[in-house]
Amino acid sequence: MIPLPRTLMRRSSWSSSFVTALIGWNGFATVAALAFGRAPQLGSLLPVASACAVLQVLALRARLRLARRPGGVAAGAIAGAASALVLAAAAAARVADLGRHPVVTLLVAAYIGAPVGAFLSYFRADDARIEASARAHGRAVDYGRDAHWLDPFAYGAAAYLAVFVPRAFWSGAGAAIVGAMVGVVAAGVSHFFLARLRNAPITIPIAAVAGALLGAVTGLLLRAVGRTPLPAPAAGALAGMVCFAITAAVGHRQARRERAGAA
Repeated sequence: MIPLPRTLMRRSSWSSSFVTALIGWNGFATVAALAFGRAPQLGSLLPVASACAVLQVLALRARLRLARRPGGVAAGAIAGAASALVLAAAAAARVADLGRHPVVTLLVAAYIGAPVGAFLSYFRADDARIEASARAHGRAVDYGRDAHWLDPFAYGAAAYLAVFVPRAFWSGAGAAIVGAMVGVVAAGVSHFFLARLRNAPITIPIAAVAGALLGAVTGLLLRAVGRTPLPAPAAGALAGMVCFAITAAVGHRQARRERAGAA
């Protein structure tokens, strides 16, 4: 497990919100750039994506704070998509390459903004539930395994860098960001699905298979970035498998610790 500052352990904190949005915007922007053959433009696209991420967090957190009934995850997704469309339209007016492809720019932005808004709403509600439970039982707040929500991003980035061995800085940035996005999926699978099986040991090979399937697809995005001797889909499958397997193994370890502490 990776030690995190206290403020990042609380997923609904300001710093966690910015990290969530930065990962989402830069991650999906990188995937879109690779998919549409715009990898050389990453150096100019990522600063724009980062600026959009910061502005969207300010808007979404203001909504959550000021709205009488901010709604749940679905409402957060709608607000996220709407705010992302506004930000993308402004970015397209200032960045020539985005302005030449307005439909693609807006569609990608909506696809980015919706999950960012959904995650911010979910994190706010879930952290509030954990904190309320701690107060009701008169104990200190312990976010448990949720305090390590960022770990799978690091696992994914490290796995993809190790497997693809990028040739240049921006190739490495692209591989690391794609790996981090695979980590997002691995974290979601562990949290929402493997937890239903109590993160039993059998979930580790199951997760590895799922990671290999997703990784094979991402390998096609990264076919020109590295020096791996493997075919791109095979390299992606290996990296995805490692990311998912590590995430599931850590989830199993954390679940076992939690059960031992509750006994």
